Amino acid sequence: MELKSAEAVLSMLRGKQKIVLLGDSGCAQLCEVGGILQLEDMQEFLEQNEKEVIDTIFIEGGICNGDVLRNELAAHKDFLEKADVLLIQACGVAVQVLTELIPEKESFPATDSKSLGFLETRHVHHERCVTCGDCILHLTGGICPYARCAKGILNGPCGGAMNGRCERDENTDCAWQLIYDRLKMLGKLDNIRRIWDMRDWSAVSRPLFVSQHVLKSEVDKIG
Repeated sequence: MELKSAEAVLSMLRGKQKIVLLGDSGCAQLCEVGGILQLEDMQEFLEQNEKEVIDTIFIEGGICNGDVLRNELAAHKDFLEKADVLLIQACGVAVQVLTELIPEKESFPATDSKSLGFLETRHVHHERCVTCGDCILHLTGGICPYARCAKGILNGPCGGAMNGRCERDENTDCAWQLIYDRLKMLGKLDNIRRIWDMRDWSAVSRPLFVSQHVLKSEVDKIG
């Protein structure tokens, strides 16, 4: 992960005055985008640009830790209610988690996610971020069309969705229906009317993954 440029952050926050910052002691701090020092830097930067940071929430263990996050949000409820927007200094998954927990508030990404690892057997994860390197969640209502749409369509929806469900799986919500509903609730349907340019995938910087059998063979050589 890396922080968006100062210009990109201010552009996202145009028309927003009261801001709550969120970071965590997990990946955000390790990547030096959402630790305590980075939250302090962001607050100073925003206040220099005539924004009001009304609260800072630092989640011990990571924003993706649902139980801890819910407790922290409850403790900061008064400030969250007053906020115009939540600015998330963590990955795209964190933005979408907060979107689902606080749907009445907009959650904007302060970072671009470049690469995410995975836990292979301990947890079952539902993909929420494809680490495209150019996060647009502030424009799509906090719902990622790349990760949530089965076809990864950016200028969606496709013609196959029925009754709000994806044509590939009737048990899966159509991502673009979710985006439409969310933007309608926020009064931002103009966002969905724009025509998106073709994605520049050069911004993606993923680590090199090797297959399990190749990895095992190398381990066997060592052992």
